[in-house]
Amino acid sequence: MQKVMIVDDEVIFRDYLRGALDWETLGFELVVEAKNGIEALKLCMEQPVDIALVDITMPFMDGLELTEKLKDQYPEMNVVLITGHNEFEYARRALKLGVEDYILKPFSKDELMLTLLKLQREYRKVQVENLTLKENNRMMQESFLNQLISNEYNLTDADVLKRLSPFDIHIQNPCFIVACIEIDHIDRKWEKVSERLLMKYAVTNILNEALEEGWNYNIFNGPEGRIVCLVEHSNAQTNITPSLEGYKKLGSLIKKHLNFTITIGVGRSKGGFKGISSSYKEALEALQNKFVLGHDRVIAYSSTLTESGKRAFYPIEVNEELLIGLRMRNAERVQLILDGVFESTRERRLSIDYVYVICMGLIAVNLSYITEAGHPIEDCFGENFFPYSEIRKFESAEMTFEWIKQLFDRAIRYTGQYKNTRASKIAQSAKTYIEQSYANSELQLEHVAQHVFINASYLRAVYKKEFGMTVSDYVTQYRMMKAKELLGRGGIRLSDIAERVGYSEASYFSKSFKKFYGYSPSEYEKSRG
Repeated sequence: MQKVMIVDDEVIFRDYLRGALDWETLGFELVVEAKNGIEALKLCMEQPVDIALVDITMPFMDGLELTEKLKDQYPEMNVVLITGHNEFEYARRALKLGVEDYILKPFSKDELMLTLLKLQREYRKVQVENLTLKENNRMMQESFLNQLISNEYNLTDADVLKRLSPFDIHIQNPCFIVACIEIDHIDRKWEKVSERLLMKYAVTNILNEALEEGWNYNIFNGPEGRIVCLVEHSNAQTNITPSLEGYKKLGSLIKKHLNFTITIGVGRSKGGFKGISSSYKEALEALQNKFVLGHDRVIAYSSTLTESGKRAFYPIEVNEELLIGLRMRNAERVQLILDGVFESTRERRLSIDYVYVICMGLIAVNLSYITEAGHPIEDCFGENFFPYSEIRKFESAEMTFEWIKQLFDRAIRYTGQYKNTRASKIAQSAKTYIEQSYANSELQLEHVAQHVFINASYLRAVYKKEFGMTVSDYVTQYRMMKAKELLGRGGIRLSDIAERVGYSEASYFSKSFKKFYGYSPSEYEKSRG
């Protein structure tokens, strides 16, 4: 609503103007009444108005003098003079002062209303033009700031300062930090683009409150729906991780007032305008680690995230252990091995790319098992099974790990449904006996065959067909697996371990262990220490 002031020394006329129109319905609000020019100037300081209805003839200060002072102090105010003088000189002086219109007494209510509505139309037109100009400036500013964080940056410092000047951005210390903000699960929470934009606008507003006072910063919409905060760093040192308290406060405020969460990646300080894109890349890399570390947190860039990936992804023997577990259809053992790989991945805080490589390696082991068992992969997982595309859909490492565990479980159940023959049951019974009796140093093929009541030759054949390995091979593999578990506990003598897993001599056990794994028991213990 436009605010209106009435200035007239006659009480009767002020009462008449007050009741002449339904001001609120027309979009106006009477906020100030004054009986002379001096009082009007004083009241305007306390309550700014958009339109002044001013009588020309008043004591102390007439309408023309008041108009001159109003236009000088409030250039955007519209002044309508009300006069009983139908003289050219008054009209000429009024127009020279910038009066929008004047009304001759006596006038009708319609004449007053038409005059006010004309001013209202002009006011709204100006508002729209100003809004359009403001929006255009905002878009131009946003476009240029996006250029600064991208690889397209090729301007000199002087050019940048010149381009920033129209946006009222003044850089005093060219050392910058970039933060990237993502609303967690935004696509699932809000289907409409307008709703997402509204939530981003709300986050931006709260961010202005959360950042520490005195920070010189700019907030804008970045690529892929992210919110980017470019902060001028008060400390001129580079590669410094900034204080995260303001960003943590933002996360708490968002959760409290808007009932959703955000994740923020923060880069290190970089010198010069060319350093902005470098800090942005670090912030983006930090943000991507939410896949491993989880959502609803502030993640500062750390070089250790990349350095940790230079080590092996996981011990090479894990793949062989997984294959053994799959062949034996030991779902519990397979799940335990996978949990160990996933826990190691979390602890090392590997980047998202390394996690993808690990996941694809594990899936490859599972698929090779299906193929080895003589089954088409599409029969087990469907014709439209594209694992790399699938893992990239998940929003966290936890969801991806759970999906992979389900794949292994499905493979075991799928191959198991084709193993219901008598020969299969014999092989399974033999396998169970081996796992119960592996500590017996006299355990041989003949002992196992006697236990399942068939001859050794037939057991050798059905076991090989069922599990893809011989009875002797499985006895060795199971003993080695148990030996490694005991070595991992620590504090157990080598001779005791050898005896527990079915070896009467520690030296022979050591040779067998090294032949199976490629390193000795002592080397394995040292690697774990």
